[in-house]
Amino acid sequence: MTELAADLVTSPTENADSLVLDSDLAAMVRLPEWVDSVAARHGLPEKTLFAVRLCLEESVSNSIRHGYGGASGSQVRICFSGLTEQGWVFAVEDDAPRFNPLEQPELPAISPESLAIGGQGIRLMKAFATSLAYEETATGNRLRIVFGPADTPAP
Repeated sequence: MTELAADLVTSPTENADSLVLDSDLAAMVRLPEWVDSVAARHGLPEKTLFAVRLCLEESVSNSIRHGYGGASGSQVRICFSGLTEQGWVFAVEDDAPRFNPLEQPELPAISPESLAIGGQGIRLMKAFATSLAYEETATGNRLRIVFGPADTPAP
């Protein structure tokens, strides 16, 4: 996976291409509708949309469950930066303790014993995203997730 230039994603502000969620799993109900609206406005290919939904839900859920330990009162920010030569760029930011999912050890090959619920999020994101890039921010974490390639035509 390739690293993206740091200037591709800046801290999101609340607008149509960004979403701020409370650090409560119930707030995630807003995520699919936001993803669909971004996809419609920017022509994300339908075949890319499943991967976007899956990876953003995994990343946001991990921030809430693990980064914040399920505690409310914090936020997770999701931003769509647009189409670059690498592909469709999204970012998930939180103010949780530093955690780089890309430094986690690779999981063993999938077997019937390893198919327990949970613990597969990073593997799924690596499989469905074109690239992932982690960046420590002044207050927490930013995971940039790219789906592409950029030359994928809109439906």
